[in-house]
This record gives sequence, structure tokens and C-alpha cells, in this order.
Amino acid sequence: MIDKVNLLPWRDEKRKLHRQRFFSLLVGALLVSALLQWGVATYTEQQKMVQVIRNQQLRQEISILEKKLELLPDLDRNREALKQRLGVIAEIQQERNRVTHLLSMLPSLVPQGVYLDDVVMTSDRIAVKGIGDSNGRLATLLSNAEVSLWLKDVTMHSIVATKGEKEQDLTTFRASFTMTHPKESVQVVAVANEGAKG
Repeated sequence: MIDKVNLLPWRDEKRKLHRQRFFSLLVGALLVSALLQWGVATYTEQQKMVQVIRNQQLRQEISILEKKLELLPDLDRNREALKQRLGVIAEIQQERNRVTHLLSMLPSLVPQGVYLDDVVMTSDRIAVKGIGDSNGRLATLLSNAEVSLWLKDVTMHSIVATKGEKEQDLTTFRASFTMTHPKESVQVVAVANEGAKG
């Protein structure tokens, strides 16, 4: 009876099943790989689009910054012009303050017995002419000018002995000095204070 058993149809069935399973697995693998490729391609495309959008935003920002940078030279020129104007205004203000300060300082600078006939201010240099009733009074005038923080380069140009209307002895003189800027005098005060502390 075993001799009559034919196994060929069973083997063919098994082979068919194996072949079908193999092809279905192959098709499944192909589908999965196709889906994976499609997913990777879609993801890559999305990333490219995101990057393109980012690049466009960056280009826009760069163009805005370049426009702003183009304005910088104009802003620098405007700032320099404003600085110059402010400098001129500050100089005018300083000059006005210096004249006022000179006029308020002269009474404390000139001792009794000395009379000024002429005060001429040319830039920083101030020339004075006047009469004194003694050389000692003129020496006091010079020493007052030398110790003043606002004055430097004090020079006596001429001293001439004369007689007044009532035959009293008088001395005519010409002197000059330089008036410092307020900021210079502040520096001098700071140096003097440091010297006094030391």
C-alpha cells in the first residue's frame, strides 16, 4: 500500500504555497521599501521646502539689514555735523562765560590804588593798561593774577613813573595774561588738590 502512495501532488501543493508565500513576501517587501522610499522622499522634500522658506526669510532679513547699513554713513555724517554744531555752541557758550567771568574776576584781581584804563581781550590773551600809585600795588596785581586758576602767562610789559594832576607819584603800566578755558582750570584744581593731599 505504501508503494501506491503518490506524494507528488502534495509536494506540488507545498511548492505552490511556498512560491505564493515567497511572492507575497517579495511584493510586501517591495511595497514596504517603496513606502519607505516615498516617506523618506516626502520628508526630504518637506525639509527642503522648510529650508527654502528659511533661506527666503534670511534673504529678506539680509536685504533689510543691508538697507539699514546703507543708512549708516548718512547717520555718521549727521552725527559728525551735530557734534560740530554742538562744539561751536559749546565754544560760544564758553566764550560768553569767560568774558563774564573775567569781568566778575577783575575787582578781586585789581588791588586798591591800581586803576585800569583799558582792557582788551583778543582770543585767550587779555591786555590791560592802567595806573598804580606804587610799585607795591602793581606787584600785588601781578601776584593776584599769578595765583588765579583762570589766568596764566602773566607778563608785565612796561612800568613808567609819572606825575599825576596833583603832582603825586604815579606809575603807568601795561600787562597781559592768558585766560584758560574752564576745563583747563578744573584740571589745574584737581592737580593742586592731589598735590595738597600728598
